[in-house]
Amino acid sequence: MGTRTGIENGIDDLRNGMIEVASVIVGQVEQAVGAWEARDVNAAQRVIAGDDDVDDRCAALERLAFDLVLLQAPKAHDLRLIHSGLVITVALERVGDLAVAIARRAEALEPSPMVPEVDALLKRMEPRAIGALSQAVQAFTREDTGLAIVARADARGVQDLLEEVMAAAARPHVDSGSASWLANAVLLARHLERVANNAAEISGRVRFVADGGNPV
Repeated sequence: MGTRTGIENGIDDLRNGMIEVASVIVGQVEQAVGAWEARDVNAAQRVIAGDDDVDDRCAALERLAFDLVLLQAPKAHDLRLIHSGLVITVALERVGDLAVAIARRAEALEPSPMVPEVDALLKRMEPRAIGALSQAVQAFTREDTGLAIVARADARGVQDLLEEVMAAAARPHVDSGSASWLANAVLLARHLERVANNAAEISGRVRFVADGGNPV
């Protein structure tokens, strides 16, 4: 059996690091959404406090990717993976910022009744956006184009749900006291759609890494 090269070890470190940081970021989004649903200010503040760790992890991945290019002379496939890894790290960092934005919505919630129709749509958006992100990262690290297609389809479904939220929010509601909740709910829906949009971007890199096809 041949000895592993530095580039092989480095690529493994990059893949594993992306899995780890994605897991942390998915957890941040889940906790932020949970803070919104429970109106838990303390949980929201923990998400906000955890953003520095996310930034540090993403910066470490970027340094690793640059070191691999500069010091290890990667070949074509590895170059595609490293380049895409940098793009995806930026996307993951954006999702981390979105988790903070969702947590801030939870912080801003005042005691007010929710709009059941909008709340039901949000409960459909949340797992779909988070699931699309998890699937997209798995597809990238495994170079699984089939899973990438599934993740992109789920991400597009979140965009459709955002349109339903906007339509529902525009309708007159019986309880005028729900205005504050509704304004924050619309912002939450937009943040979830951006999470899904970043998942779609990650999925779109899979074919490029796997066989050199154009990112979709």
